[in-house]
Amino acid sequence: MSKPQYHYFLHFSILFLFFFFFITSYCDSSDLISSKCSAHNCGNGVTIKYPFWYIGDNNTDEYCGYPEFGLSCLDQEPILRLPNDSFYVKNINYANFTITLADIDVTGQTCPRARHNLTLENLPLDFTNLDLNLSFYFNCTSSPFSFSTSAVGCLEFGKKQSYVIVMENQSNTVNWIGKCEDKVIATVMRTEITINDLIGGFGAAMNKGFMLDWSTVKGCGGCEDSGGYCGYNNTAKEFICFCSDGTVHSNRCKVKCAAFSYGNPINSGHPFWEASSLVVMGAQAQASRSA
Repeated sequence: MSKPQYHYFLHFSILFLFFFFFITSYCDSSDLISSKCSAHNCGNGVTIKYPFWYIGDNNTDEYCGYPEFGLSCLDQEPILRLPNDSFYVKNINYANFTITLADIDVTGQTCPRARHNLTLENLPLDFTNLDLNLSFYFNCTSSPFSFSTSAVGCLEFGKKQSYVIVMENQSNTVNWIGKCEDKVIATVMRTEITINDLIGGFGAAMNKGFMLDWSTVKGCGGCEDSGGYCGYNNTAKEFICFCSDGTVHSNRCKVKCAAFSYGNPINSGHPFWEASSLVVMGAQAQASRSA
């Protein structure tokens, strides 16, 4: 190899190494953000990602999801704490923007006693058309209904009786105050209830849980498509996108590294990359002229 050829070969090698390490450090997001907002799994197969987040990932006022949607893990089960109680997370559907919850207090019981109404307050959650509300009247000295209905035998407390009915499409005119000690509304999946066997089936239905909609905070697709991880700024009350170069944007990352193909089935993605044809050809041409 002549001196001019060696000279240009050396310069080209240095340039190649520079671009290789630049692209490697810029495009490999695993070291920069995977530990910040990557998906988490407690062990039951439910993936935790935006707008939900693993509680161990919070960082001051920047969250990996909506602030009130932090999930913890208990015996490999994700747990969501709502204002009045804690719930097992049975499923999160990121295509339909729904989450299925089961009350920890009733899980595993064949004749569960609902102890509180579900309170969502100002959370960006809502019931779905798949949900059905059951009204329980506990420890009644006499029936609070103007119609005939059977008491729930497994919920008897001495001489006091308890009842469960579906109040859908009926006016709430049950005169239970003074007759019963408590009224609690429990939400179940409509598909899990048979009206003609309500007393025999409410326990299994409560164990299956109910579904809530979280579509009002779904805006994450653009961030993930650009290679980022979705998050939330609790101070500004807005969605943020954590990007592979360490920056944070309001919607999506500025650059996404893509794979290249030249008509064959092999794509050159990270850690391989497409060197600029102008640089390579230019160097080759210059070396040829100097030969």
